[in-house]
Amino acid sequence: MLAAIKEVYEGGSPMTPSIARKVLKMVQHKPSAEAVNDFDLSDREKEVVKYLVQGMSYKLIAESCFISPETVNGHIKNIYKKLQVHSKSEAVAKAIKGKIV
Repeated sequence: MLAAIKEVYEGGSPMTPSIARKVLKMVQHKPSAEAVNDFDLSDREKEVVKYLVQGMSYKLIAESCFISPETVNGHIKNIYKKLQVHSKSEAVAKAIKGKIV
């Protein structure tokens, strides 16, 4: 008991061996965050990313989605922000790697 109190006092987190095993099991079987993460993209943003991956221009994306090129540009800005990228090629690479499309 004193050892556990000392460990907590020193900033540690004492746990029983059975709890430690459960924590390790959870961590080992947890899927990679990027593989299951859709980066909080809206359905429309996912659609735009899909078209980017296909190599479509902003104008073609606008025509396919029945929206203006300015709206596509707004979606692209949001996508870059959510994916934390700075270019179309980075966005496409991250979308493919993250299995967004």
